Amino acid sequence: MNLIENIKLAFASLKSNKMRALLTMLGIIIGVSSVIMINTLGSIMENSVTDTFDSQGGSNLIGFQITMKKDAARDYLMPDDFISEEMIESVEQRFADDINVVSVMYGSENGTTRHKRETLDLVIYGVSPGYIKQSMTEVIAGRYINDKDIRKGGKVCAISNKQAIKLYGSVKDAIGQTLSIKMYGSMYDFTVVGVYEYRMTGMMSAMVNAMGEDWNNEVYIPYTTLSEMYGETDPTFYYFYVHINDGVDAESFASDVKNYMNNRYYRNNDSIEIFYQTAEAQMSMMSQVLGVVSMVISVIAGISLVVGGIGVMNIMLVSVTERTREIGVRKALGAPNSAIRSQFIIESIIICLIGGLIGIIFGVLLGNLIGIIVGTMASPSVGAILLAVSFSMAIGIFFGYYPANRAAKLDPIEALRYE
Repeated sequence: MNLIENIKLAFASLKSNKMRALLTMLGIIIGVSSVIMINTLGSIMENSVTDTFDSQGGSNLIGFQITMKKDAARDYLMPDDFISEEMIESVEQRFADDINVVSVMYGSENGTTRHKRETLDLVIYGVSPGYIKQSMTEVIAGRYINDKDIRKGGKVCAISNKQAIKLYGSVKDAIGQTLSIKMYGSMYDFTVVGVYEYRMTGMMSAMVNAMGEDWNNEVYIPYTTLSEMYGETDPTFYYFYVHINDGVDAESFASDVKNYMNNRYYRNNDSIEIFYQTAEAQMSMMSQVLGVVSMVISVIAGISLVVGGIGVMNIMLVSVTERTREIGVRKALGAPNSAIRSQFIIESIIICLIGGLIGIIFGVLLGNLIGIIVGTMASPSVGAILLAVSFSMAIGIFFGYYPANRAAKLDPIEALRYE
C-alpha cells in the first residue's frame, strides 16, 4: 500500500469519528496555538520596548550615575560623593561637540491641589530643560521649563493635558493660570507655562492602564526651585543623562566621559566612582530578559503538546483495538508488518498535523488580537511556525509508533478471531 492510499485511509478513519478526532487534536491545537501566541507576544513586547527607548532618545541616550567601588572603604554616601552642577557643566563644556542636551531630575515630591471640592493628588518633579527628551512627553501648548527658569528658580510648571482640562476647562486656557500645590504642609503657587501630553507606546500604555497608574498627574518644575524648597542652594544629583548628537559613537563617548569624571572628580574618592549605561545596553538586557521569559513560557506551553501527544497515542491504541479484524484481514491477504505500521503512523501524523495547522491559525489570530488591544502589531516568526509544524509531526511519529508497532505485531489468526 503506497503513501497516497495510507493518507486516504487516515482521512476516512478521521471522517468516520469526527468528534473523537477533534477531541484528540485539542491538546495539539492548544499547545501549538499557545507557542505561536507567545512568540507573537514576545515580538510585540520587544517592539514596544524599542518604541519606548526611541521615544526617550533611542541609542543616543546615555545615563551616568555614581556607584560604589568594588573595594569601597565605606558603605554609605557622603555629601561630596554626589554629582554637582559644576561637574555636569564641565562635562557639557569638555564634550560640547558631541552633546545635544544634558538632562537631570533633582527629585520628586508628592503634593495635592484643590479643584472645587475635590482634592487631587500630584507628583512634582524637579527637572532641567533637557528632561523632556526622555520623559515620553510632548508640549502641546505653551513651553517647557527653560534655562531662565533654572537660573531664577522660578515658580513655574508644566502640567498634563488632562490636568489642564480638569482644572481650567481646556489646554489653551491653562496657560498663565496659577496652580496652588500643597507640599510639606505649606501652599506654593506656580504659574502654568506649558501643557504636555504623554506619548506612550501601545504596550506601555496597556501596562500602565492595567496597573491603574495615572502618569498624567505629574507636574514638572525647575529643579532649582525644588531644591530651594528642600532648603538646598547647591543641588546635587545621583545621576544625569546625556543625549549625544547623531553619528557619535555612544560606547566610546560614554567611556571618555566616565574616565574624565573619575580622573578629575573621583580620583581621591575611596568609595565612589562614575559608571554609565547606554540605551543600547539597556535594550539588549531587556531583550534578553524578554527572550528568557518567552522561552520559559513556551516550554510550559510545549508541555501541553506532550499531553496532546499522549492523547493521540491513547486514541490510536483504541483505534487499533477497534480495527483488529481489519488488521487481521490485511495480514491474511499478505500485507507485511511495515505496511500495517506505516498505516497507523501516517494516521497519527495526519491527526497531529491537522491539529498543528489549526493551532497555528488560532495562535496567529490570538496574537493579532493582543496586538490590536495594546496597539503594537507583530507577527510570529517563520521559524516558530515551522518549528510548531515540525514538532506536531514529530509528536505524531513518536506517539504513533507504539500503537502502530503493536498493530503490526498482531497475529493474523488471533486478529481474525477477535470480536
